[in-house]
Amino acid sequence: MTERCVHEPQVRLAAVEDRWTDALLQHVSRCDDCAAAGAAAPFMTAFARTDARRRPLPDPAVIWLKARLLRGSVDADRAVRPLNVMQAVAYLVIAAGWAALLTWKWSDVERWILSVTPSNMVGELAGIHSSVPATVVLAIVVLSSLTVMVALHAILAEE
Repeated sequence: MTERCVHEPQVRLAAVEDRWTDALLQHVSRCDDCAAAGAAAPFMTAFARTDARRRPLPDPAVIWLKARLLRGSVDADRAVRPLNVMQAVAYLVIAAGWAALLTWKWSDVERWILSVTPSNMVGELAGIHSSVPATVVLAIVVLSSLTVMVALHAILAEE
């Protein structure tokens, strides 16, 4: 390993400040290490002074406040998690109810859908009863009400 030239610090300082003495200029012409240091010193000094960040760092108080707010939102999410689970369970129960109703009473529902014609609708308004059992109508009303309530809760809970 070669030793550094003893004049290198003076050469770097002279290159940065652009204050060359005749003795340093003569030395740089003979010493390759000092010539390299003299050529690189202005660039390295300018490079060291540049700020690589596009914008300044935010105030530490702002970072602390954001961290506190995020911790609060994490706590809120943790508190709401059981409600979200119950909402998902409600969706599943209602979907299972619709599936069970349509599977169990499909023949009655199909008969009711096929009987929906203008003449039958006028007859039902006049008081003639449909052939659909009351339990099916009650199940449809209950499931429809539950579906609307859960949907409205989901819509209003987001706001």
